[in-house]
Amino acid sequence: MPRLALALLLLAAVTGCARPRYGLDSCADNGSLAPPDQQSVQSLRYRVRTDAGKAAAYEVNRFMERAAALWTPLFGVPAPAALPLEVRLHRDPADLVKVLASQKLTVSATGLYLPTPTPAIHVACWGEEAGHPYRTLLHEGTHQFIHLGAGYREPGRPAATPPRLALPLWLNEGLASYFEAAFLTPDLLQPGRPQPARLAELQNALRRGKSPPLGKLLAKRYGEPFTTLDYAVAWGVVYALMQEAPPPWAAGGRAWLHALVDEARRGWPGAAMAPSASVAGDQQWWATVTDQTRMAFATYTAERGLTVAAWEEQWRDWIVAHP
Repeated sequence: MPRLALALLLLAAVTGCARPRYGLDSCADNGSLAPPDQQSVQSLRYRVRTDAGKAAAYEVNRFMERAAALWTPLFGVPAPAALPLEVRLHRDPADLVKVLASQKLTVSATGLYLPTPTPAIHVACWGEEAGHPYRTLLHEGTHQFIHLGAGYREPGRPAATPPRLALPLWLNEGLASYFEAAFLTPDLLQPGRPQPARLAELQNALRRGKSPPLGKLLAKRYGEPFTTLDYAVAWGVVYALMQEAPPPWAAGGRAWLHALVDEARRGWPGAAMAPSASVAGDQQWWATVTDQTRMAFATYTAERGLTVAAWEEQWRDWIVAHP
């Protein structure tokens, strides 16, 4: 009996301290009680700060430079004042949990992009999801590029001041999910691939009539609840618009997105409103971003002879039939 008890105790200790299944083998293990040294690696566009060793920092830095080639055609190049783009790689997942908790976010998230005070991606070396941390870096890196590459730089503000986020919630998350699915290996990224989990979730919801209406999604603002099905619909709409050989109802989707991002980067000049730094000004800004995008989407569907509701019906049928 004592041997059995000892064996169970050892098993609990081993499994309780087991490293998550996916991550960077180049991350240094630090078994000492002393805090690990902070190191950084910088390249043309990125600076990776980490306590996981320079080998891991170089690996992440190379991956982000490779990923930037996916984003620049759509979002442009971040202004020199925004460079280098920051990535914080945490050796201990518990350190990421602290950052998540400080932002009142779910501590099970695999990473996050913090737009203030110093815009930075935060991710841990190890995680439970396949493709970690690369898929998270692609997702959060998209948010970073949308903010710093496609954001609105208000005239008269200091060059070092980060731009205003200028794309709506659904499009921000839809694009991040779209580019996340590009991951095949750390050396091979292929945008335009379907995201199997999102596709299966969306198909199941559509068949059961449980998918949120597109009009409701287009109206959502930052700070409002965004469910896993909202993510799936947002991904599905972006996936359709970004098709290289789209069905007729989604023709010109890529060009429309390019034009929309350009309008956002210029601060939605057609809205004829000047952003304010006040709380009321922020609310007005998000109302403008949401409304302008919604009207632009209605114009896009009308140019194809469809209402938004009719476009949504075509899109739903296409998603359900997608292999």
